[in-house]
Amino acid sequence: MLRRVLGPDLTVARTPAGVATQVYRAQAAGRVLYVRIAEEDDEDLAVDAALLEHLRDQGLRVPQVVHVEPFEEALGRSVLIMGEIAGEPLAHCRDERAARRVARAAGRELAVLNGVGVQGFGWVRRQPPAWPLRAMWRTYAEFVTSYLPDPWPGLLGALCTVTELDRLWALVASERSRDLACATLAHGDFDTTAIFQVDGDYTGLIDFGEIRGTEPLFDVGHFYLWDHESTPAPLLDDLLAGYGEVGALPAGHEELVRRSATLLGLRQLARWLRPPRNLRPDHPSVTGRVARLRRLLGIPGIGAAEPL
Repeated sequence: MLRRVLGPDLTVARTPAGVATQVYRAQAAGRVLYVRIAEEDDEDLAVDAALLEHLRDQGLRVPQVVHVEPFEEALGRSVLIMGEIAGEPLAHCRDERAARRVARAAGRELAVLNGVGVQGFGWVRRQPPAWPLRAMWRTYAEFVTSYLPDPWPGLLGALCTVTELDRLWALVASERSRDLACATLAHGDFDTTAIFQVDGDYTGLIDFGEIRGTEPLFDVGHFYLWDHESTPAPLLDDLLAGYGEVGALPAGHEELVRRSATLLGLRQLARWLRPPRNLRPDHPSVTGRVARLRRLLGIPGIGAAEPL
């Protein structure tokens, strides 16, 4: 298929990173390209192509769409071919001043991305029509409780104390009643691995495999959840500074970001405990996530809720 689109002189290799999506690196006619294969046979990556083209029209530095196959018969999947974003992830940057500069630039572009509307909440549907973006759940309340155990607390009961479970469920119940009629686009996996840079200069965003419709600060919450795990210093303040240059942050945004991070971390933990991952309670990812949730909540014995 790639020879038909790109010509016979090419090399192809699986990218070393990435679990949720299949991505291949191709070299053809002196150009580096990335080839993404849809996860399911009913997904049409023309949706992703339409989004990338829209974001580029808005001035964002995201991969250029080279070619899209709504359905490639030989593979039984949709295929998207994209241009390269130069550089390497911000996670690899060890110069603190440069990292802060890149995070601020990324915050400006994130604010534009988060301004795109989505019809519905949750994972974006990859079925035609490609635009406007449509998501799987009608209400925000459905999104808030997605993947949480029913009945509560399920397997979480073996990991958390009664006090912790009560605090978490109170947060879920409060957020579920929040009045959000419309969703905004979230990158979905926004952290320092998706932000690219060259020698401390921001070059763009990659990895749009987990796009979804959410509350406005979902991506900032995701960044906060993972911040300081792979960089010399926390970068959230710099990200927010850039974000605020483009769009005004809501009043009380610190608490909204903390709530978003906590709920996202809780949903991820619940997903890790169930098929297909079925992580054991003593798995480092599980124990680490429980400890992070405790810090975010400010559970007695640890102290007040972690400040932004």
